[in-house]
Order: sequence, then C-alpha cells, then structure tokens
Amino acid sequence: MDNLSLASLVWLAGTVLFAVSLQQMRRANPDEKIPQFFGRPRNHPGEIYVYRAIALFLLLASSLAWAERLGFWSFLLVIAGATPAVMLNVQHNRRVQAEQPKVNG
Repeated sequence: MDNLSLASLVWLAGTVLFAVSLQQMRRANPDEKIPQFFGRPRNHPGEIYVYRAIALFLLLASSLAWAERLGFWSFLLVIAGATPAVMLNVQHNRRVQAEQPKVNG
C-alpha cells in the first residue's frame, strides 16, 4: 500500500470519526438545536472532545501526506473531511426547528 492510499484511509477514518462525534451530540440533544461552529448545546458529553481531537489529528495527518502531491491545496481535505458532520448538523437543526410549535402573533 503506497503512502497516498494510506493517507486516503486515514482521511476517511477522520471523516467518519467527526460524523460519529456529531451523532453522539445529536443523541444527547434530540430536541435542541446544536450550534454549528460556536457555542455549546445544553448536554455536551465529554468524550466528544476526544473524538474530535483524534478526528482532527487524522485529517491533518492525511493532509500533510497529500501535501507533496497537492501542495497548499491539501488543506482543503481537512475542510472536506468536516463537511459531512456539518451537513448532519444542519439536518438535525432543521428537524428540530420543524418540530417546534410555531407562535402566531
């Protein structure tokens, strides 16, 4: 297995780990919106910090491995790796907002 194949597997593992950490956050806050980038939801399990730190490490490691081939653009792999978790968060927040009763006034 060459270096770029291993880097791709590491990137995939980091991406999945970010999504898993968000799934745990969704389970802890099924009826509340989860802040997208800043802020904390009411229930925030501590192990999510560990999962996100490992995921970020894996994404950065894969980005560095791809840097020889892609140059500076390899940093976009980190952003691309976090995108599925961001989309899951948007989906969760829309579902929560749709379930909240609307106030007429």
